[in-house]
Amino acid sequence: MADPHVVTALVAKRAEMAGLIDHHQKQIHRLAADLGHLDATLKLFAPEMDLRTLKPKEHRQRNAFFNPGEVPRFLLDTLRQAGEPLTSHALAERAVAAKGLENTPETILALQKSLNAALKALTGKGTLAEGPKAGMARTWRIA
Repeated sequence: MADPHVVTALVAKRAEMAGLIDHHQKQIHRLAADLGHLDATLKLFAPEMDLRTLKPKEHRQRNAFFNPGEVPRFLLDTLRQAGEPLTSHALAERAVAAKGLENTPETILALQKSLNAALKALTGKGTLAEGPKAGMARTWRIA
């Protein structure tokens, strides 16, 4: 038979997950009711509008590492100080050091995802450009 402490921990975890599911189902029902009210109000003001053509807006969760607008400033400052093109991995490692975060592969990967989006946006604006390849990895430099 299984150890009683293992069974107790599993029962507690199951109760926690069931509670989360219940909480989120209630939240879904409330949001669905709110959406129904909005649809009815829209029909009052624009009866000809086909609500099925309206696409849902993607919900993005902001990262917990940077404040809004901080990532582009961090990237530009870091690339200026480095004086050479850097990979997104090197930039993420510098972000870990600058923010005083735990240097784990998971943290580096999460930071890289945040930084890559900003790198792409800054490249599209012409502020950054791709540097020479570092093996298989791309590098970034100030344009």
